Amino acid sequence: MLRSGVSVEVLEYRFEVRGAPAGGQVVRTRARKDDVHLEVDATFDAPVGDARVRQLSRSDPRDHHSHEFVETTKDRSGDRKVRIAFDADQGLVTLDRGDDRADVPYLEPFRDPLSMLHELRHADPARTLLRIPMLGNAVEAHLLETTEVATDLGPILARSYQLVPGGSRVWVEDAEPHRIVKVRQRTPTGALDAILVREESDTRLPGWDAESGSGRKRGRRRRRRGRGGRSRSKNRSSGA
Repeated sequence: MLRSGVSVEVLEYRFEVRGAPAGGQVVRTRARKDDVHLEVDATFDAPVGDARVRQLSRSDPRDHHSHEFVETTKDRSGDRKVRIAFDADQGLVTLDRGDDRADVPYLEPFRDPLSMLHELRHADPARTLLRIPMLGNAVEAHLLETTEVATDLGPILARSYQLVPGGSRVWVEDAEPHRIVKVRQRTPTGALDAILVREESDTRLPGWDAESGSGRKRGRRRRRRGRGGRSRSKNRSSGA
């Protein structure tokens, strides 16, 4: 269990597409001296779909590189889970998806989607361009402007970043604690806005608690070679 008594920031957002409700998400952050645990529980409703997504991230508190990222999706097609382990010492990134496992080279201090957003919260406001290494492709965050954003907590002055590639926009509160007050992402049905509606504190990380409670058991898996990586197949007995 990860209930260490350390305060957990809890931010709740609503989703909108062209002003219509489309679900929402809760983001939990626990920052300690040695690591940052983040978790997101998101529910997507029509018109963007019908799905529940949980994302977990464990990252470095100083340069925000990721140690571990887990994503679980539940929708009409079933349940899917992906785990990515970033091992700088071994020089490998290991991807687990169902019965498949692949290794790719650890070339840079990669971020994951949640640690990338956490890095934007702590970015130097004087920097107009940030290069953020991501698995598969680096992301550039371009500082656009400082503007007032309407939220359920009232208007909040925020810095606006454009993410390239992808075209997402992120608004980060200009004053401490630099909350993310709005995110806009492109979807086939239109722009999906996540807007801050509520803030509270807690000591629980239910997503990480559930992940730890599962024991993170990994049976014997079929290994495959990732792009530029290597395969480490294991022999199977006839009874496996």
